[in-house]
Amino acid sequence: MKKVPVFVLGLVVIASPALAQNPATPVYEGYQTDLVAGTQDGPATSEPKIRHAYLVAPDTLALTVDAEAMPLHPLEDYVAQPGDEIREENVVEIGPEKVPYASKITLVRNGVTVGRIFGPKRDKLRREATLQGQPLDLAWAESPASYALSSTDDPAFTEPLSPIAIHRKSKPELPVVPSQSKPRHELYLKFAHPLTPGKKYRLAFKGDATPFIAPVTFTFDDTRLRTEAIAVNQVGYHPDQPEKIAFLSLWLGSAGGVDYSAFKKFHVIDAATGKPVFTGDIVRRAPAVPGQKQATERKDGVSADLPMDVYALDFSAFKTPGNYRVSVPGLGASFPFRIDNTVWDHAATVSARGFFHQRAGIALGPPHTTYVRPMNLHPTQGFPTPRVDEKIYFDPKRFPPGRSGGNSWGNPFERIRQSILPDTNVTEAWGGWMDAGDYDRSILPQQHTRAVHVMLDLYESNPAFFEKLKLNIPESGNRIPDILDEALWCMELFRRTQQPDGGVPSNVESIEHPDGPSYLLTQPTAVNPPTPQTCHLYAAAAAQLSLALAKYDPALAAKYKQSALRAMAWADKNPEVPNIHQRPDICPADEHANLADAWMFRLTGDKAWHERFKRSLARLYPDGKPRLDSPDYNGPWGLVAYALAPANQADPALQEKCRAAVLAVADRKVVAITAQPFHLGPSLNWDERIGQPWEVIAAHRLTGDPKYTLALQRTGQFALGANPTNQSYTTGLGSRTTIPFLLDPNYLGVNWPEGITTGGPLPLNFWDSKRIAPQINESMFPTWENWPWAESTFNVRAGVTTEHTIAGSLANVLLLRGYVAQDLAKKNP
Repeated sequence: MKKVPVFVLGLVVIASPALAQNPATPVYEGYQTDLVAGTQDGPATSEPKIRHAYLVAPDTLALTVDAEAMPLHPLEDYVAQPGDEIREENVVEIGPEKVPYASKITLVRNGVTVGRIFGPKRDKLRREATLQGQPLDLAWAESPASYALSSTDDPAFTEPLSPIAIHRKSKPELPVVPSQSKPRHELYLKFAHPLTPGKKYRLAFKGDATPFIAPVTFTFDDTRLRTEAIAVNQVGYHPDQPEKIAFLSLWLGSAGGVDYSAFKKFHVIDAATGKPVFTGDIVRRAPAVPGQKQATERKDGVSADLPMDVYALDFSAFKTPGNYRVSVPGLGASFPFRIDNTVWDHAATVSARGFFHQRAGIALGPPHTTYVRPMNLHPTQGFPTPRVDEKIYFDPKRFPPGRSGGNSWGNPFERIRQSILPDTNVTEAWGGWMDAGDYDRSILPQQHTRAVHVMLDLYESNPAFFEKLKLNIPESGNRIPDILDEALWCMELFRRTQQPDGGVPSNVESIEHPDGPSYLLTQPTAVNPPTPQTCHLYAAAAAQLSLALAKYDPALAAKYKQSALRAMAWADKNPEVPNIHQRPDICPADEHANLADAWMFRLTGDKAWHERFKRSLARLYPDGKPRLDSPDYNGPWGLVAYALAPANQADPALQEKCRAAVLAVADRKVVAITAQPFHLGPSLNWDERIGQPWEVIAAHRLTGDPKYTLALQRTGQFALGANPTNQSYTTGLGSRTTIPFLLDPNYLGVNWPEGITTGGPLPLNFWDSKRIAPQINESMFPTWENWPWAESTFNVRAGVTTEHTIAGSLANVLLLRGYVAQDLAKKNP
């Protein structure tokens, strides 16, 4: 049988192997070595390591402990040795001619598996990761006799005291699959007496089973010693935000929530001087529901109830720019944060740069970023992108309708595998944005054009602001605003690959999920054929882009106008092509047609498109009411586009109906945001768990009512650290950030690029969490269903717990942060 063509890529020298969780990524973020001695950095590859000591109550000392680790190896040059065997494994047959392809290449040396081989030349090696270290002896850890707390200046602890009770919670915290991950433990040691601010303490460890030789010593400075009980927006607050709130809450795991009702006041502390600059009241925002469990069935939704009290620390009246911490006397302090005019601008800029860091077909590095990644997925390096045999690809006998493989028309990878034509090559199929740990670039099923609309909507909301927003991308400095240039990076891929007959490819996708770096990819990857729905989505984005570009590049704007018209013509001529990419429960096919009709009308002013818009709207909502109650539903995009159309272009009565529908949805979201203890928005789609702000922003654009921007500011805090894990869900923002599912940095041994936003907490009954629950529960205590859903986030590669998507998490946070930034800029020129 014929061999798969060899893909020859330009290769770079990779750093020599180093051993670390990820060599450039901190294992723990939050050390305070100036206050706490006896903590240790680095993966716990031998004995367990203490990361931090802090208070969760005046009488309760907490220890953060890591035990065991599975260090990751960056790629190294493979040097052959006698006795080496290169094994081709997971061999599949691709294309009509059934060409063999091995998706896994393993190096076996003298009968022992060494690791995986990567690259078209098979000259890069990644050694096997192995579990190292010792598990924490839980019998020892949960015994009061194992600890002795003493003090030289607190009379209550002159004689060493053991705790009177110990509580614990544990969850997986290493960036590997759940079955290999080991827990991070939070141990809560309750004493008979409270600790006193300003005093020094020594925690010694006793017993033959102790894993800790050195004691932990710390100064209880309640204005600086960080407690996990106080959560703030770690990026900061604009001076003129109408509301600035931190949260006080903590769940002890086996002991339930902490009662903070005795605490009455909090301070905002100047980070430089340590002096209080504001004092406020601590107010209970949401009462605990003791024993509250998470729902296990998808239909049950997500309750706002949590098993711990949540208190609000409101310092809205404080406006002085500077660097601060929130402190609760007798308890401790928060992570630092800023108050200044640029915090939301900064958050928006970093969020937009996440798209730049997910570009395909370009090398990344200075001067545009410190993240260095070689050129990837580009024809100049010999990376081929074949076409597919459309008869096989769309064959209903091979791929019958249904929900097989998570797709309504069969497994998409299997569809590509059987139909790919290895001897063809579409040389223009480079560029676009890569999704998550995948390397697909997709109109459907991943709807990357949704992110294009985000960028264009932001620009449309305030052109002057976004003309000035600099993203430090290669195109910066040309005549086009950076936010539009970034949108063009996605759109140009599909404009270049648009067929002569007007059809626009659905996606550029491989035969399976990748398991190696993008710049060494050898997986057969194909340009997949158009569908009417793909063309509708492309045309809608191209039409809106044409309108935005007219001011800066009329010739390019005209090209996008013609391209959109050709795409719509193809869709009209090919209605029989099946809609294989879309689940109607998430987004009906008519939603795409309606969005395209709306934007084609806004672009051309042609009444024919207006009539089409009315017809597709009627098909979507035959009773005149948008179906928006499903937590999965993505929409109503076309309805929003028409509601925001210039008044002199739209039918007043129809526009008012669209406007009323948008406001109704937005008002429901505002109510839900207000009701949630941490102000998290109600949209809990699998990759939109930190909130989908689309209708709320549209409502503000339509009315100017400040209740909508207040809701946006509130819900936007959660993903920036104001949550129970004190974690920002965007890399590069905040003091403690997420660990994203992103392959290239791990293989390169470098830190995560900025701007990657994961989906946030994963309630047990969402997406595939029930499937992975047994693995998660191996290193989780109490079991997952007993955890607060807002704290259900795991830094492990498990389902979608560390996922990020172009159209989901990255697009949503950019839309929210960019809109809040421009709105505050209008008020503060």
